[in-house]
Amino acid sequence: MSLSKERQEFHLTPRGWIEGSFNGDAVGGSNVITTPTDRVLTIACFDELPAAFSKSHFYDKVVWKSDDEKLVEQLKSKWGERPDWFGYDKLSGNK
Repeated sequence: MSLSKERQEFHLTPRGWIEGSFNGDAVGGSNVITTPTDRVLTIACFDELPAAFSKSHFYDKVVWKSDDEKLVEQLKSKWGERPDWFGYDKLSGNK
């Protein structure tokens, strides 16, 4: 079990990347936000601290994706492949 694990959702919509619900223990708990009905993609971004004095582990995963691949690709092209999340600059390969 991790010492700390935070999860931030982001939803890709025709309006851009929209910040969704947050679940965490180190920053004061959870914040539940209603999922946009016009989303085409939802990504969960994780910041996990495995143990005391260890480095944080950042990763993401797609948790929901529309069947309309063409629209998903159009919106990713317009608004970016990923949301603006602080952990992306810390992922391996992005240093």
